[in-house]
Amino acid sequence: MLQKLDLNWAFNATLPPLEFVLPGLLPGSLGLIVAPGGTGKSQLALDIAVSKALGRPVAGGLFPAAPPCKVVVLAGEESDRLIAERLRPLVHVDEQSAPRLYENLIIFPMAGESCLLLEHGKPTKLYHDLKSGAQGASLVIVDPVRRMHNGDENSSGEMADFVTAMERLAKSTGAAVVGLHHANRVSVGDTASQNAARGSSALVDGSRWQINLSRMDEKTAERHMIAEADRTRYLALDFAKTNYLPPRPRSWLMRGPDGQLSSVTLPISTSKSRSVSAAKTTHY
Repeated sequence: MLQKLDLNWAFNATLPPLEFVLPGLLPGSLGLIVAPGGTGKSQLALDIAVSKALGRPVAGGLFPAAPPCKVVVLAGEESDRLIAERLRPLVHVDEQSAPRLYENLIIFPMAGESCLLLEHGKPTKLYHDLKSGAQGASLVIVDPVRRMHNGDENSSGEMADFVTAMERLAKSTGAAVVGLHHANRVSVGDTASQNAARGSSALVDGSRWQINLSRMDEKTAERHMIAEADRTRYLALDFAKTNYLPPRPRSWLMRGPDGQLSSVTLPISTSKSRSVSAAKTTHY
């Protein structure tokens, strides 16, 4: 049933400031993390989940700390064992007994099981179970989008159905829903674009927020004097789409020995070094 907007409320009610789950991501909305396979999007998502549950900064300062909150993760490709392997480097020994971690972090490892939330365009029992389990959550992460439906990801109609189902999940729980999705091959030359997501643009168009992860390219590594052996440890993070933030510069993450990601600042580029050196030696 259609319900019209109360214009008197819209113009006269006192509206509280917008509160974001992650920078630029509002409660009740759908977001995406887009990256090529094996880049580290699942690791970043798990870091986000742990950090939000504990109320600490994400990835060593990528996103600021916020009050602890409930986070639900549907891990479509991970077993119990692999999740445990990923979690241990992320949670410090003194945090492992924190009651808020056990209260706020809910992870469903689904490797080897069906994790369809939408089957032939219709919500499944798992969808309703997830909706029930996510009540009171601030963030729901579904990883990856491809395993959450059996539709044609190149079909705008079928992907629009998936977006609607995720929006309904977000609205009914009050949480932001973030889906992890693969990048397309064309995006290699434009890794910061919102068009980097694979499949129909209906998924991106229906999302309110999108960040892209990509590996450091050879030219950037050379410019910042980073050895080829170390280049693969660096990941670029770009805000490809957000309606509630001013433009943000590219951020950089570095993968540690156990796979954990940390926010880093790249060494001064050689081009800048040359400019500074030239400025110092110029005579008038």
